[in-house]
Amino acid sequence: MLDEFNAAVRCPEAHGGLASLPLFLDALAENEARADGARWIVDDNARLNMTALLRYCFPQPEIHVVAAEYGAAAHQRGWLRLDRALRAPDFTSLVETAEDWAETDRTFDDVLRVHGRPSVIFGDQDPCSAKTLGYASGDRTAPFAVFHFGAAGDAPSARLLAFRSGDHMFGSSIAFTPFGDAAADEPERRQL
Repeated sequence: MLDEFNAAVRCPEAHGGLASLPLFLDALAENEARADGARWIVDDNARLNMTALLRYCFPQPEIHVVAAEYGAAAHQRGWLRLDRALRAPDFTSLVETAEDWAETDRTFDDVLRVHGRPSVIFGDQDPCSAKTLGYASGDRTAPFAVFHFGAAGDAPSARLLAFRSGDHMFGSSIAFTPFGDAAADEPERRQL
């Protein structure tokens, strides 16, 4: 089941869509009895945290954004198999510098050049397609860091919309690029 979940979270469209991911996580949680009775996700407003905000801000409700949320939850429980775990100093550097680094428009190629191969790619593997790159250390208690990308358009590879690390709604946990800010503002401009 872990193999199936790890394939589905990386490319939900090919494995039953987003609806299959919570089903996998529920099944994995049932197989892992916890003394405190905790489930993989609580049935309250936690389901509406950063995912809802990001889906609203991005040009369209992207599947890879939500898949990355499920991936982060799975990582905390040891269910997400990383393609690459960053060394602790490299991960700390990424988290501490990415917010400032995202003040300039960047692309998928720029992120790979600076931070290397991601721990997980959520969504299409094509460098020009919208996707989310996840970076994690081997420490499951550390925040899961993600770079959200929109389609390349006229850029050489997918365009960075935002960087996020941690679960906080605002503040230092999320940074939009200028391109990401413009994309987030577009729905309001259309309503005027």
